[in-house]
Amino acid sequence: MTGQEKLSQNVGRLLMARIPGLELDERSRALLADGTIGGAVLFRENAASLTQLRDLTAAIIKHSLHVPIITADQEGGAIQRFDHVLTAIPSAMALAACGQNEAIANITRHGARQLKELGFNCLLSPVLDVLTNPLNPVIGTRAFSDSPRKVAELGALIADAIAEGGLVPVGKHFPGHGSTLEDSHSDLAVNPCDSKALWQVDLLPFRSALAHLPAILVGHVWLSSVDPEPMPATMSAMVIDGILRHYLNYEGVIMADDMIMKAITDRWGLPEACLMALNAGIDLLLVCGDLDQTVAVHQYLCNAVESGRLAQQRLTESVERVNKLFPKRPTVATKKSLPKFADRLRAMHDHSLRVSCSAVTVLRGEIPTIDSGNWLVLAPNHARYPMRIEKYLREIAPVRFNTLSFSELRYSLDPSPEEVATIVRECTERNCIFLTYRSLNNQGQLHLGALLAAEAREKIAVSTDTPFDLVGLPAWDNILAVYDPSDLAMEALAKVLLGEFTPEGVCPVNLEFQVVRQPST
Repeated sequence: MTGQEKLSQNVGRLLMARIPGLELDERSRALLADGTIGGAVLFRENAASLTQLRDLTAAIIKHSLHVPIITADQEGGAIQRFDHVLTAIPSAMALAACGQNEAIANITRHGARQLKELGFNCLLSPVLDVLTNPLNPVIGTRAFSDSPRKVAELGALIADAIAEGGLVPVGKHFPGHGSTLEDSHSDLAVNPCDSKALWQVDLLPFRSALAHLPAILVGHVWLSSVDPEPMPATMSAMVIDGILRHYLNYEGVIMADDMIMKAITDRWGLPEACLMALNAGIDLLLVCGDLDQTVAVHQYLCNAVESGRLAQQRLTESVERVNKLFPKRPTVATKKSLPKFADRLRAMHDHSLRVSCSAVTVLRGEIPTIDSGNWLVLAPNHARYPMRIEKYLREIAPVRFNTLSFSELRYSLDPSPEEVATIVRECTERNCIFLTYRSLNNQGQLHLGALLAAEAREKIAVSTDTPFDLVGLPAWDNILAVYDPSDLAMEALAKVLLGEFTPEGVCPVNLEFQVVRQPST
């Protein structure tokens, strides 16, 4: 092997790519085979069935020069890539609300084992962010709580269960994304906390759970109290080398969140940002754009080593850490075992559904009796989450009630005054189930809620994501929280509304706060 080939492979060991499609295409196969990339982050578009997903991961393993790292964001709730193929999992906040640690560990362990049988060896979870900002647009119910100690407790529990399931758990998003207001997919998120608050709140779950975390993912968050100029933690030597490596004495693998996010690319450009991240102490780069971008990053980093902009020793350190954490190739289940695998998925769904039912929380009032009459379900038109509660109500109700029916009315996520007026006319003196989604960030929902409270007959509001919607609905006597806009949560909600399950959830965040918005410029 020439020095150039070795350099190319060492750089490739540190790059995680996005594989297009349901089958391993020729270009991806070639990049895996020559070591240009060291693994894959898989997404929903990579999965259509158990057999297909198993075949895709098997091909990645077979053709990889490196021991491939195969991972995904399968957190549960709003963020799970394979809930259409594998067992759906409640969100982190729903798990916290249910309060059943044994059940939480069991669901997590089985979910990890499902991924392991399909060829995965790494899971981008648990989320250790502390949700201290009710208007946070990116974390929401991905966080367990606004209590640092609760997040630390459940984060360690989840990490251990993932490891017991055979995967490497990755704690994220260091140094804490919960207090930010910006979405790092589109802009640089700012954590404005001072050093005391960082230590006691955002950093507490990470420093408490370090022994449970063989890998940590760093988010694109600017710690303004640490770096005087805007700098994402992913590219900050002060954060990675200073705080995580030396102050906290962390020795595991440090990953960077997806470097394709605009918070990075719009300011520094993708290749240069990746170089800055490695120089700051990152070991593993997620580059989840197209393959042209990943190849360009690879070549740029190779050139940086040759020119001296990236020290060979820095590269070697990261390669050794990654190889130590992933020493053996993952294995996949045989095709003959997949029918039994599918049976276990169905059994696991029932368990996950029961936990999701237990998580439902009565935030205010009670659940009105829903056993007769026509009920109108108002649900937001969300591009990502269909929130098909009416479908599940229809499926369950005929079994028990002959005089009960449901209809559905969809509204825009942030409806205009004109749309609100039209909807309210439709709802006057009708029984209504009003689903909200982050209404504090969508003022039209608050307007709609205020008018519905006055005009509807029997009614109940349901916060499908964060329970902070309660604050924006002061006139509603009955409000539930499900902490999760997924199909699993909608099925659970239907069972609770129709009396099949008694909600037992306890809200894991404080709802006594005032919303303070920054003035527009």
